[in-house]
Formats: sequence, structure tokens, C-alpha cells
Amino acid sequence: MTRSTTVPLLFLVFSAAAMGLATVSGGNIDFAIDTAVFNIGAGDTLLLEVYQEADIAQFSHDSEGMCLYTTEISLASAEGDTLAVDIWNTPVSWGETGSAVNCKMLPVLEGDWVLTVSMTDVANGMQGVAVRELTVEQPGHLSGIELARTIMPAVAGSVNSLLKGSLIVFPAASTRFVVPGESMLYTYQELYSLGGADILRHSRLLNPEGLTIFARPADAISIPVGMETVALTDSIDLSVVQVPGLYSISVTYTQNGDTLGSITKPLVVELFRPVADSGQAVEGGLSRCLDELPLLLSQEETEMFNRLDTEGQELYYDNYWGDRTQERNGFLDRSRVVASRYSTFDKEGWKTDRGRVYLIYGEPDEVESNPFSTTQSPFEVWSYYSSEQESFAFADLMGNGDYLQIYSTMEGEVSYQNWQDMLMNVSAGGSAGDEEGF
Repeated sequence: MTRSTTVPLLFLVFSAAAMGLATVSGGNIDFAIDTAVFNIGAGDTLLLEVYQEADIAQFSHDSEGMCLYTTEISLASAEGDTLAVDIWNTPVSWGETGSAVNCKMLPVLEGDWVLTVSMTDVANGMQGVAVRELTVEQPGHLSGIELARTIMPAVAGSVNSLLKGSLIVFPAASTRFVVPGESMLYTYQELYSLGGADILRHSRLLNPEGLTIFARPADAISIPVGMETVALTDSIDLSVVQVPGLYSISVTYTQNGDTLGSITKPLVVELFRPVADSGQAVEGGLSRCLDELPLLLSQEETEMFNRLDTEGQELYYDNYWGDRTQERNGFLDRSRVVASRYSTFDKEGWKTDRGRVYLIYGEPDEVESNPFSTTQSPFEVWSYYSSEQESFAFADLMGNGDYLQIYSTMEGEVSYQNWQDMLMNVSAGGSAGDEEGF
């Protein structure tokens, strides 16, 4: 059978502070931090945003599956004088996958600073520490760039720590993206003191050699007169990446042909490729997709199949397809497509909702893709035109690139009557843990 495995295609050691990449912790708790500086219009005082991202699976949890960890942040001058300190606890539901993400804001002045962030597992005292040296300068017309895994609309009254105006921005603090699981990258940036200006934004994705591999036509932006601060979001297609490495986002603003400012933000892109399992069952030179076959079976057939040992499952598989060579080959072709197209960094393609539907029903006749919107979560609608028109809707409700099925016209398939409301309300920040972590 074909299995999807994260291939160690990339092992890079960077000077994070110099390159603008994430700073990785040392110690027993692994996490990453990234920063960006914004102008808050308070004299010489600026705003330093500190983003943190940690895998939930490494934390201990109680009998109810809850984790609790403490984060402490301090900002000190090169001479050791402390400017700001913050400390808080984050409760979050434990899981084998997923990340806890936070954003904290600290006042800062121009100059050289040392940022120290520690995370401590409250239950066992295990700790990790990340130290980052910063040189802070006045941002001028352009703030720093915050990399994000997704951007969602906030509901009225939200107090989520990731809130920016009417949006909730889930930061990619590790500055690391895995393709194809994360095919879209989002950015948040602010512009200052450009009220009344008509400008153009030029966004590009540069490869490790500095060559443009993705660019869109310049965005025309008209800033109302008197508006001192404008928040801008953007999305970049990472599916064009074919080689892992150090990439960068380049954003340039121009007015009447003159450059107002330009900023570049680096990121690491890794590839998630399906590889053949050396223990896969092979029959007649063709792989047997034993894991995927139950998707085509009834519940009773699946229960019987799962009770068989490997040899019995292989025999069942061969009997199932019998003389239907063409149908079997089509199934194997779909399995290969699913493995390469729908695998995420922690889930094989056939285990995802889109992969399952593709394996059962094949390539949709039409796909409506909505990867980014300020009013809705990313979603796709698949349509099949056969004897009757059938459709499926999938949404990236968690912002991790895994699109969940939320609607279908097919009898027996998962479908929620309020699926369109689910797209709007996903950013409500339901649990207590969501106020400080996701």
C-alpha cells in the first residue's frame, strides 16, 4: 500500500535573529517564537508583538485531557535593564496533533534588546527557553510582517489574544510551512501616515536563489483622507514550491511609480511527499491499498475485513476486485492522487475528508475554491454531474490546512444544515483555552 510520511528533506541551521526566522527554544519544552514591530502612535513607544507556537502533544495532561503551561516573557536592554515582563497560564485540550499559539504585546523603544521567553509544564516542571536579540527601529510607513496560518473574522465582543481589529490572526510563529498540507500562507501588515494616498502593493514569493516564483498583479489601495493606520492582509500560494528550502515574502509599495517602502520576510518551506511503504502488499506488480479498501465497503463488510489478519485481508482484497481490473486500476490511480494531493503534515491523504470523498466518488466535475476571505473560513465546494447533481462542502475550520466535510447532498454523508453559519462563526473562540491558545 502507499503510505504518506514526512520525509526529512530539509535540515537547515540558521541564525534566526539575523535571518528574521523563528527562534527555537532549548530545554525540555520545544517551541518557536517570532516577532514584529508596530507603530501605536504613542510618541517614541512602539509595540513589539511576540508570537509563540508549541506542539500540544509534548505537554502532560490530567484525567480529563487538559494541559496547563506557564509562559513568561521579559524584554531587557543589552545592559540587562528590564523594560517589560509578562507571565500567564494557558489551559488547552491535549491532543496527539495540533499547536498552542499565543501572541503577546510589549511596549518597546528603539534600540538593541534581548527577548527571553520560557514555557513551563505546570504538572511536571519541564521547561524550555528561547532567547532572541532584537534591533528595534521606527517602522516608518511600513510595520513588520506577521506570517499567519489563517485569518478569520472575529465575532463581536471577542477577547481572543490573537484579535486584531475585526480579525483573528493565527500566527505562524515557527515561520515554517509544510506543503501541500499548508498550500496558502497569510500575512498581516500595517501602513502608517498615508491618509489620502493611492498606492500599489506588489507581493512576491522568492525562491532560495531570490527569483520570483509567484506574484500577482499589483493591488490598488486607496487610503481615506485622515486615516493614520491601515491594516492589510494578504495571501500567498505556496503550492508552486517544488523544492524545500529558505523562501521569502517580498512586499513593495509604490506611489506614482516611486517606491514608498519595501520589506522582506523569510520562511522555511518543507515538502510532504508520499513514499512507498517497504511492507506494502503487492499483487501482480500492483500495490494493494488495504487501508483504503474499507472506504468502499459497507459497515458489516468493514467489520469483517478488520477482523482478518494481513493474509486474510489480501485475499479479501483480491476477491473483492476479482475480474474488475479496470475498476481496480482506477481505484489505485485515485489512491495515488489522494496520497500526493490531500496528505497533511500529520494525516495520510485517505484519512482526510477530501481524500475519502475523492477515493469513493472520484475527481469532482467542478470545484469552487475559496482559500481566503475576511468574512469566511477557507472552504471548497465539490460538484458531481452524473445522473443527479451531488455536492460536498469542506472547510478549514481549524486553520491547519485540513478541510473537514460540513455539507453534502449525498444521502448518508456528513451534512450540517447550518454549514454556512459554521464558516462565519468558527472564530468565536469557544473554550477557555482559546482565549490564550488555539
